[in-house]
Amino acid sequence: MKGGKVLSTQKNTLASLTTSEAASVLKKVTHIYTDLDGTLFAPGGRLLAAHDGTPSVATAQALVALKQTGVEIILVTGRNRDQGSEILRLLNLNTFIGELGCVIQEGFGATAHVEYALGDWKDFVFAEGLAPGELPAGVTPAKLIEQSGVIKRLIEAFPGQLEPHNPYKATREVTLMLRGYVEREELERILNECSLPLSLLDNGVIHPQKHTLVDCPEIHIYHLMPRGTSKGSAVLADVARRGLLREQTLAIGDAIGDMEVGEHTGSFVLVNGGAIETVVEGYYAARGDDAEKLGTLFVTEGKTADGWAEFANALLAAKGVL
Repeated sequence: MKGGKVLSTQKNTLASLTTSEAASVLKKVTHIYTDLDGTLFAPGGRLLAAHDGTPSVATAQALVALKQTGVEIILVTGRNRDQGSEILRLLNLNTFIGELGCVIQEGFGATAHVEYALGDWKDFVFAEGLAPGELPAGVTPAKLIEQSGVIKRLIEAFPGQLEPHNPYKATREVTLMLRGYVEREELERILNECSLPLSLLDNGVIHPQKHTLVDCPEIHIYHLMPRGTSKGSAVLADVARRGLLREQTLAIGDAIGDMEVGEHTGSFVLVNGGAIETVVEGYYAARGDDAEKLGTLFVTEGKTADGWAEFANALLAAKGVL
């Protein structure tokens, strides 16, 4: 991959971070929107480890160097706010976009500002006497999804192929998670019959240590969420709120959903996870004409945390820090 093109598609080309063209793009970046698992973190959600599990401070050092340079890092992930608050504290960062774009937190602790992004729910009336988009007192969006009965109907429709992604339900505020392997057409029919406008996002393959699934060729993690929400829409709103130029922004991740964030940033870095072609072609197949919005594409040689540190060092070098 050194020195240029690594993969051509009908729509775009992924390039190495070592080129002069990459340097000209990276030196303008002031804000990084980064995925966590499979991207910033090594397998198992580890910061102080290389991709192969050996101890490493490379990613931590890169985070410190970027902050010293004035580059702001915004976390964009499927993780919940309990996890996000502690990660912000540990990494000395300020902004967390969690539950795949549905929960936004600025700061942490008693002074944290938290809000929900609800997509199409902003026009939905949840109960008589409430304004459109107004939630019943003391009820989270995740609780409304649970009360709708859609989880039970989905599991009954796919016996042995779908189950709750335990033990995380108690900590979700907007989205609920399932795992398994399902056919989209039947799934969409059930969602369309639900009393709430919902969508189910496939967030990739996982390897749970314990489950009750049978006859699944692979196990995927699914997020049941308000229709019209996504990592990309949350980042678009954040970029606008900050008044940033597109060239100032970069997204980095390892999955199709992360590439969608790149539609709203000046460039996107795909962290090598060993299935680059699958992710890229899957993204173009899923997004259709929307894929035209994607900015400049780069790919790392290193996997997960190794790739993130590689990217960070390329950005620092472009700014003349290294």
